[in-house]
Order: sequence, then C-alpha cells, then structure tokens
Amino acid sequence: MEFANLTFLYLFLPAAVLVYYLLPGIGRKNTALLVFSLLFYAMGQPLYLPLLVLLSYANFRLGLRTEPGKKGVLIGALVLNIGVLAVFKYLDFFLSIFGITAGDGGVLVNLLGTWTEALNKLGFSFTKPTTALPIGLSFYTFQVISYFLDLYRGKCAPETQFREYLLYLTLFPKMTQGPITRYAGIQRSLRERKVNYAMTYRGAQRFAVGLAKKVLLADYAGRVISDLAVSRSDGNLVGAWFSAVLFFYQIYFDFSGYTDMAVGLGMVFGFRLPENFDLPYTSTSITEFWRRWHMTLGAFFRDYVYIPLGGNRKGLARQIGNMLVVWLLTGLWHGAGWTFLLWGLYFFLLLAIEKTFQNALDRWPVLLRRFVTTLLVLMGWVIFSHTTLSGLGTALGAMIGLHGTWAPGLGTRLMNSLPLLIVCALGATSLPQRIAVGFRNVTAGRGRNRNAVTVGRVAYLIVSFAFLVVLLWLCTVSLVGASSAPSIYANF
Repeated sequence: MEFANLTFLYLFLPAAVLVYYLLPGIGRKNTALLVFSLLFYAMGQPLYLPLLVLLSYANFRLGLRTEPGKKGVLIGALVLNIGVLAVFKYLDFFLSIFGITAGDGGVLVNLLGTWTEALNKLGFSFTKPTTALPIGLSFYTFQVISYFLDLYRGKCAPETQFREYLLYLTLFPKMTQGPITRYAGIQRSLRERKVNYAMTYRGAQRFAVGLAKKVLLADYAGRVISDLAVSRSDGNLVGAWFSAVLFFYQIYFDFSGYTDMAVGLGMVFGFRLPENFDLPYTSTSITEFWRRWHMTLGAFFRDYVYIPLGGNRKGLARQIGNMLVVWLLTGLWHGAGWTFLLWGLYFFLLLAIEKTFQNALDRWPVLLRRFVTTLLVLMGWVIFSHTTLSGLGTALGAMIGLHGTWAPGLGTRLMNSLPLLIVCALGATSLPQRIAVGFRNVTAGRGRNRNAVTVGRVAYLIVSFAFLVVLLWLCTVSLVGASSAPSIYANF
C-alpha cells in the first residue's frame, strides 16, 4: 500500500489514529500499531507476510544471544539477512552474469507464481507477484544489520520483547521506504513516548506537505515524462534534456515527499524518525550533495562500511579505495543491474576527483560550483533512471544531439510544464522554509502585549490549518479517478 492512496488516506489512517488514541497504555498502543503495520504490509504483499514475521522472529532470538565483542552470532545474523536479500534481490542478476535466464520475471517470480497457483486451488486468493523483491526488504535488512552491529559494539542492549522488536522493524510509516532507523534511536520511544496535540498537529502538517510533494509535483512530473516517451518526444536533444530535468525533480519530490510523510506520521504516533533530506539541490559539491541526500543511507555506509575499512585515516590512496567499496555497494543496494553499478562508479569517480583536487575546486565561485554540481547530479539521475545499458546509451546519444534537436508538439509540452518546473525549482530551495518561519515569527507577536500575542497565535493556527486542508483537498482531487504512481524508492 502507498501513502498516496485514497484508501490509506480516508480509511486506513483514520482507523489507525482513532484506535491508537482511544486505547490506554503504551502496551495496548504498541499492539494496535503493530497490527496496523502488519495489515499495511499485507495489503501490499500478503504472500510475503509470513516470511517477514518468521525472519523477524529469527533475528529477535539471535539478538538475545548477541554479546558485545563476540562475533559468532553476529556473523550468523549477517549471513542470514544478507543471504535473504541476495536471494530475493540479486539472484537473477547473478545468474545472468553466467548466461542463465529463467524466462519472463526470473527464477523466483516463476517459482512464486507456481506457489500462488497451488494456494489458490486450496481456496486462497493470492495474486502472482510481478517482482520477487518483498516491499522494503533493503530498508528492512539495513535496519537489522545496524541492530546487530550496534549490539556487537555495545551501543545498545538487545530488545527482550518480540512485540516491540517487530514493531521497530515493521512500523508502517517507515516500513517500505525508510528512513533507515537505528534501534538505539527508537528504543526508548518503544516504551516511553508522549504525544500532545501540538506534536500531532505538526506531524499532520508535515504529512500533508509530503503528500503534496508526491502527488502534485512528483507524479505530475512523472506523467509528463511518460507522455514524452509515448509520443517519442524525448528522443531528441531538447526532449531528452527536458525529460532529464523532469526526472531530476520527480525523484527528489517523490522520495523527500515520502520522507516527510513518514516523519510526519511518526510524530502523530509519538516517534521522532530521523531526517533524510537537507536541501540537497542547493549543494556546491558532490560531497555536500551526498551529505544532504538520503542521509540515513549515507550514515549507514559511513558508520558500518567506510569507517571500519579505515575511512580517511590511512592516506588518500586508501581513502579512495574505501570510497570505491562504498559506492559499489551503494549502487548494488539501489538495484540489481549494470546501470546501478555504473551509477555508483560514476559518483565514486566524481568524489575521488573532488578529494584529489579539493583545494583547487574550493577556489571556484559559489554559483559556478552550484551549477556544476547540479549538472553532474542531473547526469547521475539519467544513469539511474535507465535499467538497461542500451536504453542509457540511446538517452545519452539524444542528449548530445545524435537523434535530432526537436520534435513536433514539444514546444507546447514545454510551455505547459513551465509552471511545474518553476514551482519545483523554488520548492527545492530553502525559500518555502524561510516563508514558513517568517510567518511563524510574525504571528508569534514577540515583544508585543498579551492580546497581540493571542491574536497572532490564533491567526497562525487558522492560516496553517487552512493551508493543510487545501493541500489535502488538492491531493484528493488529483487522486480521484486516478492512482498515484508507485514511489520510486519502493522498489528498493
């Protein structure tokens, strides 16, 4: 199930919130949240729900046996979870390297298809999966890995209650697309958390903003990209660059929108989930960009791969070698395919160049560095957006003018999309935040008498609530009669 879905917005979420707030005691609230989280997962991929629960129970038991500084159980846990991820996500890719193919859908999809047919003959009603990858398996695996490594390092104690452990792994706001949440950062909240109306309201606002990013901006950009592809208007110089710019904004507002929704829903239920974005498109270097984009993934690779390998402590050559390992793994984490590996190598090369010539690059004007960074990131997303090397080659050829410069009707599409591009360009900067903070400060009435402060607070509540309602209404209108496109990172 997706957040940008009318069933979720007007049935599932209200029911979850109502039950959660009506039940007394943190234990009953956790039980309710767990039930809704498992239901949320089952409404997307019911066939994989038993696997999710059984794997979580195995990890729970292994966690109880993990002791600081002792590698035995740790190694077993890592082999189990990485093995499950490798089978479901990378089996067909690895087989293809040796020239082994399993027909349409791959080995596991065909096997699961046979399994679902057998179950349906027994009276069940399962749909054959179109992909072998369980939703959110990569995010799940990385959370489990961080849990065991933190236990090994003595940074946290093992969870002794399976209910709380399963809730940590399956909490539906972050289940399918993160942010990657470490157990140490949420441990206390599993047993002690307070929710007040102010926190709930801020969470609802954050959710509405994220929903608008996804539905009104990312999905709109995705529809224009699809229209360009269907009309074959993206196979020329202008069309290819136009499509690349659209995807540049689509992936940002899609993923950052989901993160906003996840963090907002977490606040509604009393959890403070980690931030995942910090205005990455304002960066002046590739290094800065990756500190601001998908921050929980970057922190994971930094703390559990890069630093243990030696980080930057053993000279520039060793540092660059460590970066190569990290970026090969980053590419593979995002997808099982050659283009994802190429994407990882692309950013590794850029970062290696920055590390080598850092002093010279720092002397460039800020605007020039920002422009170059934006262009390089955009080209990275071009690689990322293609699943085959042949398709990538065609797109790159079009971007350098090998297939013409223009297509009929392209001018109309460009003009119609101009408002979208302007909103996206402004929305990816700090301008919306500055406006919100400025409005909050004006209505706070600092330095004024008590009546002025009261009027200001009332005005803020009225305007902010109206803004929330308008966003939800616009998103609802957009979703009526049409389904939201699946989130891009849901495939990971």
